[in-house]
Amino acid sequence: MKIKLFRGYFLVCILSVLSPQLHADKNSIPSGNIDNKTCINCHEKNNPQLIKDWKNSIHASTQPVTDCISCHGKNHSNSAATARPDKTCIKCHGGDKSPEVHSYTSSKHGIIMQLEKNTYDWQQPLRQANYRAPGCSYCHMHDSNHNINSLSRHSLMDNKAADNNEMAIRSVCQNCHAPRYITRLLINGENMLEIARKKVREGTGLIEQASTLFSESELQPANKVMQEMQHHLKNVYLGVAHQSPDYQWWHGHPALDGDLLNIKGIISELYRNKDNHKP
Repeated sequence: MKIKLFRGYFLVCILSVLSPQLHADKNSIPSGNIDNKTCINCHEKNNPQLIKDWKNSIHASTQPVTDCISCHGKNHSNSAATARPDKTCIKCHGGDKSPEVHSYTSSKHGIIMQLEKNTYDWQQPLRQANYRAPGCSYCHMHDSNHNINSLSRHSLMDNKAADNNEMAIRSVCQNCHAPRYITRLLINGENMLEIARKKVREGTGLIEQASTLFSESELQPANKVMQEMQHHLKNVYLGVAHQSPDYQWWHGHPALDGDLLNIKGIISELYRNKDNHKP
C-alpha cells in the first residue's frame, strides 16, 4: 500500500512539473487559418531539419512553389491527415490520367488503395499506419522526410542512379516484403530500364550519324520521335517504380520499339531521297 501511495505521489509531482510545459506547448499550436510563412517560422525553431529537407526538395523549386499550405491545408489541427491521402498529391501531379499518377493507380498497390482508402486512419503517422497498400506519401515521405528526391531518379539514362536511392527504397518496401524479394525486384527493374536505355541510345546514334549529312530541318521528324522516346522511357521507369505492368510494357517497351522503327524509317527515307537525287 505504501509503495502504491508513493508511486501515486511521485506521478503527481512529475505531472505538476510537466503540466506547465505541456500547457505551453498546446497553447503554442496556432488555431484557425495559417499561412506558409507562419509554418516555416515555427518549424524552423522546432524542427529545422524538416524545413531544410523541404527547401532542398523539388517541391520548393517548382513554380508555383509547392509549400506547406499546398499539402497540409490552412488548418493546423488537421494538417497531417490532410497531406497523407493520395488525392492531395494527385491534384498537383497532373490528375488521374497523368503517367505519374496512372502508372500507380493501375498497379496492384494503387488498386488496393482505391478500394480501401476510406478504411485508413490518416491521422496515424505513416510508419505506424494501418495501410495494407502504400500510397504516394507512404512511399515518398515514409520517414516524414520532406525531401522527396530520395526516391526519385534525376537521370533515367544513368544506370548508376539506382545506387543513390536503393537504401531509401528498401527502407519502405521491407515493411511488407522480404529482403530477397526486394532485391529481385530491384535487379529486374534495373535490367528492364537498361534494355529501354539501349533502344534510346540506338535511336540517338542513328540521328547523330545522319546529322553529318542532313540538316536540322530534315531531321526534325526524327527528333520529334526522339522526344516521344524520352516520354516512353519515363513510362518504363514509372512502370518499374510503381510496379505497373501496363507501363512497363504497353506504354513502355512496345512504344519504344515503335519509336525506334519510326526513326529508322524516317532516316532511311532521307538516304533514299539523297541517292535518287545524285547526278
